[in-house]
Amino acid sequence: MIAIMPNSVPAIAYNQFSSIEALESAYCNTSSFRVVQLEKGTLDCRIYRLVLEHGIFEFRQLETPLRIWGEKSSENITFELVLSPICGDYLSHGFRIINNTLYGFDSNRNIDLRLPKNLLMGTLIIKKKFFQNYLKLMAREDIDQSLLSSNYLQIGNQFDILQTYLLELYGLVKTRANFLNQAKINKLLLEDYLPLLITAIPPTNCHYSSSLKYSHRWKLVKQVESHLLNHLDQPITLKELCEKFYITKTPLNYAFQEMLGLSPLAYLKLLRLHAIHRVLKSADPETRITSLMHQFGFWHAGRFSMDYKKLFGESPSETLKK
Repeated sequence: MIAIMPNSVPAIAYNQFSSIEALESAYCNTSSFRVVQLEKGTLDCRIYRLVLEHGIFEFRQLETPLRIWGEKSSENITFELVLSPICGDYLSHGFRIINNTLYGFDSNRNIDLRLPKNLLMGTLIIKKKFFQNYLKLMAREDIDQSLLSSNYLQIGNQFDILQTYLLELYGLVKTRANFLNQAKINKLLLEDYLPLLITAIPPTNCHYSSSLKYSHRWKLVKQVESHLLNHLDQPITLKELCEKFYITKTPLNYAFQEMLGLSPLAYLKLLRLHAIHRVLKSADPETRITSLMHQFGFWHAGRFSMDYKKLFGESPSETLKK
């Protein structure tokens, strides 16, 4: 997902994203990576990266709720922490993330998230071999693939220690780049943080708990979502979805509302609006917006334009002119 460069000194990068396409392009270089904005308004996502020789500290500040999925590199291990209060549903593969959760470290599991707004995340992305060598140094070979494949750990009081460290580093990344750009910092940052991180991981497999019902709902939403994405230019009714997935309207609606905060058809409309936005961003200026609108199942021009502008902050014609 993210290349770790063999730099001799830290390198700090900052990006602010106000469009889905720019975020997708910068955040992952694989075509499978997708982002869907779940609420109207202009996207506001800020990413700070501190790139070291063996790892990356990344801080993501998100003001807009998003649905994200895609591939990640199997060469690195990712450790995620939430650094702000969670205002809304934060779901990873159908599991509800709470404040004292360390997660994301299963390298064989792709990204699959529903992120709430007003969120600050702190992440360490580290080379797998470097992390494994550090485990040997600390005599923690019990942290093996079996534990890492669980992907979620509740770490109790140790969470405060990790959160405090990352918040302090976040402040330095934003305000004291010159201090961090000293060569010795490259080594010291990981040597400071890794012992704290490894110590926070319990020696027994204290797996993140989640009800089977919750997991089943996420699986259902994923299956329906895949079907919707493959048929964006075809008419789809709630009745047809129920028949295809052998489910009644009430549990299907409930699963989508609980997982994504939207009904299945409202989510389909969002996916179609995003699809049109992608086309318009790279379309010929002579493209007929009305034809494109009809292709993706919108028949009322006024309502379509209103929904489009609410979501992207500009009219379809303004997007086309850019």
